[in-house]
Amino acid sequence: MTGQAELRRETAAAGGPTRQGIASAAADLLRREGPTAVFIVGELGSGRSHLLDAILAELAGEVTPFRLSTGHSLRDIPYAALLARLPQLTVDDVQDRVGVLRALWSELRRTTGETGQPVLVVVDDAQDLDDGSAGLIAEAVASSWVRLLAAGTARSGLPGDLLEMWHDGIAERIELPPLSLAEAKGLVEGRLGGRLSATAARVLHSIAGGNPLHLVSLLDEALEGKTLVRQDGLWLLTAPFRSRGEALAEYVRSGMEALAPAEREAVMLVALTEPLPRAAARALIMRDVLDRLLELGWLTETAGDGLRVRSRLEGDAVRRMTTATRRLHLYRRAEAAGDDLRQPANELRLLELALGTGTVLPAAELLARASTAVRRFDSELGLRAAAMIDGDAERSLVRGVVARAHLNLGSPEAALAAVARGPADPSDAADVLAGSLVKFMVRLALGDLERVEEDAVALEKAAANVSHGDARVIGPGAKEAVLRRARLLRALASAERADFGAVAAALEEDGRSARASAAPEIEKYLWILLDSEVQLAAGRYERAAHSAGVVLAGRVMDEEHFPLAEHGLVRYLAGAVLAGDWEDIDGVLGSSERGHLRPVVVYGPCLDCARSYVLLRQGRAEEADAVLADVVQNLELLDPLRLRGLAWSFAAWSAAAIAHPDVARARLARAEQTAGVGSAAMRHLAAMHRAGALEMLDAGAGLPLLAAMAEEDHAASRPGWELVARIIGFELGASDDDGRGAGLAAEAEGSWASAWAAWASAQTAEGPAGAANPGSGGAAEGYLAAGELFRSLGMLRRARAAFARAAACSDSAGDRAAARRAAAAAGTCEGLPGSGEAGEREEAVLASLRLSRREQDVVDLALDGLSDRQIADRLHLSVRTVEGHLHRSYAKLGIRSREELRAAVLG
Repeated sequence: MTGQAELRRETAAAGGPTRQGIASAAADLLRREGPTAVFIVGELGSGRSHLLDAILAELAGEVTPFRLSTGHSLRDIPYAALLARLPQLTVDDVQDRVGVLRALWSELRRTTGETGQPVLVVVDDAQDLDDGSAGLIAEAVASSWVRLLAAGTARSGLPGDLLEMWHDGIAERIELPPLSLAEAKGLVEGRLGGRLSATAARVLHSIAGGNPLHLVSLLDEALEGKTLVRQDGLWLLTAPFRSRGEALAEYVRSGMEALAPAEREAVMLVALTEPLPRAAARALIMRDVLDRLLELGWLTETAGDGLRVRSRLEGDAVRRMTTATRRLHLYRRAEAAGDDLRQPANELRLLELALGTGTVLPAAELLARASTAVRRFDSELGLRAAAMIDGDAERSLVRGVVARAHLNLGSPEAALAAVARGPADPSDAADVLAGSLVKFMVRLALGDLERVEEDAVALEKAAANVSHGDARVIGPGAKEAVLRRARLLRALASAERADFGAVAAALEEDGRSARASAAPEIEKYLWILLDSEVQLAAGRYERAAHSAGVVLAGRVMDEEHFPLAEHGLVRYLAGAVLAGDWEDIDGVLGSSERGHLRPVVVYGPCLDCARSYVLLRQGRAEEADAVLADVVQNLELLDPLRLRGLAWSFAAWSAAAIAHPDVARARLARAEQTAGVGSAAMRHLAAMHRAGALEMLDAGAGLPLLAAMAEEDHAASRPGWELVARIIGFELGASDDDGRGAGLAAEAEGSWASAWAAWASAQTAEGPAGAANPGSGGAAEGYLAAGELFRSLGMLRRARAAFARAAACSDSAGDRAAARRAAAAAGTCEGLPGSGEAGEREEAVLASLRLSRREQDVVDLALDGLSDRQIADRLHLSVRTVEGHLHRSYAKLGIRSREELRAAVLG
C-alpha cells in the first residue's frame, strides 16, 4: 500500500487528511517490519517541522530519534549532516566513505544498545541534505539498521539517493495538504487564547491558503492593524480585511536577496501583472530564469491562466517592496508584450500598476476598469479609477460605479450622494438610468423604501426629455427603457412591502411580456427574482429556488452595479430551505466567484443563517446556538444582505430552546430592535421565530402571535408564508383543528411540506380518539410515510414520533408484526444528532413493543434451540420465570407459540 493510500485509509474516519490523521498514518508506516522510510513533502511554511514532532510523539517509547541538521549552505560539504552526530571523526576519516560508514554504524549500535529501541533518523529540510550523508542514510535504511523520517519541499527536490529509495518501494511519500478550515481556526485560536469567529476564520484561511506560516504572519498583521479585535469574548474582523503585504515582508525580502538580479526582476514583474499570460512571459523573461523560478517554487503556473507568485501573501509582499521607480520600469517593459499581456484575469492588476505609476488612461478605459473592479469587490481600486476620470460624460456614467463601491464598503450615505447628482446629458437614456438600480439598494440600506416611489416618478418625468440611447445597453426604445425601469423599481418596492399581488400584476405587464425579451439582461434577471418571491409566498418553494438558482448561475455582462448575486443568494436559500433541500446548502459558497474575499465575508454568514434554520427545524438547538452566537456578532459589524434581524430572531429561539432564558430575552430584545431589517420574507420569518422564542419563554404568549400571522398571510393570499407560520406553531404545540395547515402542506412543494402533509393526513385518518380505522390502515401508512420523510430530513424526533404512532395504529388494527417493524424504524432514529424522546404518548407505545433485556436474552436462547429448562439453567432462572418471559415476549411480538418465534424476530 502506498503512503497516500495508507493516509486515505487512516484518515477516512476523520473525514479527511487532518494533520493528526497524517501523523498517525505516518507512525503506522514507520512501525512496519523491514526497510522503512517516510517522506513528508510540502511547501515552505506548510508546517512540516510541527508534523515531524507530532509523528515522533505518536512513536514515543517505541523508537529512538536520531536527528540530523541540514542547511542550504552545508549542502555541498561532504557528510556535513553526519559530522555533528559523529564528533569522533577526524579530517582524514571524512575523506574515506568507509570510515564514515563505520563511525555511523558504531554510533547507531551504541544508541540502540542504550535504549533497546530501533533508531529513527529524523531529517527536516531534507532538500538541503548533502549527498554524502544521504547516500549513507539510504544504505543504512536498506540494511534495516535504521528507519528514516524526512521532510522536504516538493520543488527543491530531495537528494537522489533518497528519491531512489522511493522508486525502489522502500520509502513512502506523503504530500502534506494545506490546513483545513477547522485546523486553521484551531491554530489561530490557540495563538489568540480565545474563540475566533467563523467569518474571520474563513477569511484568514482563504488568504493564507491553508499555509501555517502565512496564517500566523497574517494574524500578526491583522492584530497590529487592529482589524482583528475581541468583542464579548469573540475575535472578529472589524472590516473587510486585505493584506497590505506586511505579513511576509521580511521572509520574502530575505528570500529575494538569495536570487540573482534577473530572477528578482522576473518575480517582481509577475507579481505586478499576475496572472502573467504564458505568451507574455516567454516574451519578457528569459527561459532559464523562468525555469529556475518555477523549480525553486517562487512561481506557479495554472493552465489557461498564467504565472503567479506561489502564494497570495508573498505576491502582496513582493509588490509592497517594489519601489515606484522599479514599478514604472517594469510597467513599460510589460507593455512591450502588447496584446499578449492583457487578459480578463489580470486586468485589475494592470489597472493597479498603471494608477500606481501615474499613467494616464483614456476615460472610457477607466470607466470600464472601475466597473470591473467594483464587480469583483475591489471597491477601493474602483474608486481610485473613477476619481481619475475627468470627462463630464464619463463622470456622469460612473456615478453608479461609485455608489456601488461605497455600498460595498458599508457607506450607504456616501453611495446616495454619488447617485443623487443628475445626468450630464438628460437626453441620453443610458445617462438617465445610470445608478438607478443601485440607488434602490441604497434606499433599502438606509431604510428609505418610501422614497423609491419618488425615484420612479423622477424617471417618468425624465423620460420626456430622453431622445436617444445605446440600444445595446438599454434595449430598444430610449423613452420606453426609462419608463420600463420606473415600473421595475415599483415592482421591487412592492416585493419589499410583501404586496405580491402588485408584483404578480407587474410580472404579467413587464416581466413575462414580449417587451421583457428586449430588456437589458439585468432587468430580465430581476424579473426572474421577483417571480421567485411570488413563488415562495405561494408555497411553490422548489420553483422559487429554481428561479433564483437561474440567476445565480447566470452570467450578466452588465448588471449596472446592482448586487445581483447577493440578492439572488438570499432568495435561493429561502426557497431551498423551505423546500427541504437542505443537503445542497453548503455547495453555494463553493460555486461562488473564486479568488475574491467578498463571497467569503458576505455569503458565509448568509449560509450560516440557512444552516441554523435547518438545525432548528431538526431539533438541534445547541448546534444552532453555537453558530448563531458567532453570526450575530459578525452581522453587527457587516451586514450587506440585511440578515441581522433574522439572525437575532433565530438566536433568541435557539437560546430559549436550550433553556437559557436570560440570554434568550436579551437576544429577543435585540431582535425586536432589528425587526425592520431584511427583505419582506426574511422579516416575516424573523417575526415567526421571535414569537416562537416568546412562547418557549412564556407559555401561551407566542402561539397567538403565530396564529395572527397565519391569518394575516391567509387574508393576503400568501399560503407559502402561512404554512411556515402554522408549522412553527405545530412544533410548539398548536393544533390544526380546522385542517387548514394540512391542506396548505398538501399543496406546497418540497419534502418538508410533504412530510407535514403525510403527518396531517395520518392524524385525520387516526381520528381524534387516537384509534385508527382497522379496515383502512391509512393512519399507519401515513405515519410511516411521514416518518420516512422526516428521517430523510434529519428531523429525527418527529420521525420517531411518526414511527411510534404508526406502530400504535398497526397494533390497534391487530397487526402486531407491522407494529414491531414500525417500532424498529423508530429505533433507527436513536443516537444521532437531533435525536431524543418523541413524546410521552409515543414513548409509551414503543416501550410496550420493546423486549426487555431479560426477555431478549430468553428469546435469543430459544432461537438457538434451547428448551425452557436449558434456558433456565443457562440464565440461572426458574423454568416458570423463563415461561413468563416467553409469554410476555409472544404478546409483544404478536405471536402465540415458539414455532412462530423465528419468523417474528428474524423475518
